[in-house]
Amino acid sequence: MKKRLDALTRVGRFQTLMRDMGRWRLSALERQQSGLGEDLKAVFEALGGDTMAYGAQAGLIERRIRSLELKLDQLEREQDSARRTVLTHGTRAKLVALAVEAASLSYRRLNERKELAEIIERAIGQRSASST
Repeated sequence: MKKRLDALTRVGRFQTLMRDMGRWRLSALERQQSGLGEDLKAVFEALGGDTMAYGAQAGLIERRIRSLELKLDQLEREQDSARRTVLTHGTRAKLVALAVEAASLSYRRLNERKELAEIIERAIGQRSASST
C-alpha cells in the first residue's frame, strides 16, 4: 500500500510539472503571437504611406503580410494544441491528487487496523498471562 501511495505521489508531481510546462509554453506562444501582431500592424502602417503602396515595395510588403498571417495562423493552432495539453495534464493532475488522497486515507486506515489488532492481541495476551 505504501508503494502505491509513493508511486501515485510521484505521478502527481509529474503531471503537475507537465501542466506547468504547458502553461509556460502557452504563455510563450501568446507573447510570440503578440509580437507578430505588432509586426503586422507596423506593416499596415507602412502601407498607409502613399509611396510604399505601389511598385516593388508593394510586392515585398504583400509577401511580408502573407508570411506574418501564416505564422499567426500556425501560432493559433499551436495555442489550441497547448491549451488542450494544459487542460489534459491539469485534469490528470487533479485525478491523481484525488487518488493520492484516497490511497493515503486507505493507508492510514490500514495502519490503524494493524495497531488496533496489536492492542487487542496484547490485551488478550495479558489476560491469558494473568489468569495462569
